[in-house]
Amino acid sequence: MPTTTIAGTIALVLLSLGPASLPAQDKVNPRAAVLQEFKERVDQYMKLHNDLEKDSPPLKKTDDPAKIKASQDALAAKLRAARAQAKPGEIFTPAVQTEFRKLLRPEMTGPDAADTKKAIKDDQPAKIALKVNGIYPTDQPLPTVPPQILLSLPQLPEDLEYRIIGNHLILRDVHANIIVDFMPRVTA
Repeated sequence: MPTTTIAGTIALVLLSLGPASLPAQDKVNPRAAVLQEFKERVDQYMKLHNDLEKDSPPLKKTDDPAKIKASQDALAAKLRAARAQAKPGEIFTPAVQTEFRKLLRPEMTGPDAADTKKAIKDDQPAKIALKVNGIYPTDQPLPTVPPQILLSLPQLPEDLEYRIIGNHLILRDVHANIIVDFMPRVTA
């Protein structure tokens, strides 16, 4: 009997027996589960951010840096109060950190690693104390994250961004200008 006929016959028999006879597929891809957990934590943060932002008076379109900063500071204060107990690793959990390091390993150790590390170091700010809910210093540059790094990591909502400070990956709230969470040793 030809191979295709045997395979077709087996498929027909399995289908006729119904789903109960098929092997259970309850195993979840561990990488997908960790990345889903990260997404859920980001979504929870963004829900809080959006709820607090709705409760604030809307910032009218302005080029006045003082008004923009006042709006940022007000949102940051609300987020800090709502997340007063937040600690490092609440979004970048240990499992997420492990997975992110795996995702970034090719960029940090592969053939283009020297170029990637040089790009990261090019516009680094002076030493910044990383603290969850801490304000990102407005007198320091916001280092560009190389595109190959961004392509390796999960996409973020518009109001959040990744930045690399020294060898730490931070999650920054753009509107509030606060450090939401950070992950050590990402470029090592």
